[in-house]
Amino acid sequence: MMVLATVAGTGGAGAAGDGRAAFVAEARAAGLSTAQANGLQDRVDAYLVKLGGKGTQASPNQIDLNGAVLNIPVPGEDQPRQLGETTANGISATECVGGTPYGWFCAYSASGFGGANIGMYVCGEYGIPLSWDDTSGSWRNNQTTGTRPLLTFDDGTPWRMPPAFSSVREFVKWGPVQKILNC
Repeated sequence: MMVLATVAGTGGAGAAGDGRAAFVAEARAAGLSTAQANGLQDRVDAYLVKLGGKGTQASPNQIDLNGAVLNIPVPGEDQPRQLGETTANGISATECVGGTPYGWFCAYSASGFGGANIGMYVCGEYGIPLSWDDTSGSWRNNQTTGTRPLLTFDDGTPWRMPPAFSSVREFVKWGPVQKILNC
C-alpha cells in the first residue's frame, strides 16, 4: 500500500539508491561511523516508507515535509543534531532541540522533548509517523500567542490543543493521532 519515496535532496542525490549513498557519505563526512551512518539511513528510509511519499530526504537526518521538517537522531543518541551543511530549506536539525523557535509547533516522539521531532513552521496539516504509535511523546507550541493547533484522531474526532505558548513534557500518545493542523 505504501511506496518507497524517491530520496532526493541537495548534494547531488537523485534516485533512491544514489541518494542513499550520497547521504551516507555526507553522514560519514560529519564524523559518523559506517555503522552509525547506515543505521541512520535505515531509519530515514523507514520514515520515508511510512510517510507514503509525503516527504523527501534533505540531509542525512532530515526529511522535508513541505512546511515542516522531520529530524531524526543518530542511532544511540537522544536528540537530532546537525550533520554537515545540507539542511531542509536552510533549517537546522536542531531547531526543536532545547526549545522551540517562535512561530513553531514541535512534536517529539519521546517524553522530555526528545527523540525524533517534527518542527512545523508553515501553517498546514502534517501527519504523525506510524512509528510513533507505541511511544510516549511530548510537544511544544510556541506559535503566535493564542494559536491552537487542531489534532485529528484516526476515528475523525478533532481536538483543539491549548493555545500558545503551551507544552506537554510527557505521556503524549501519538498512536491515535492521524494529523495536526498546526495553526
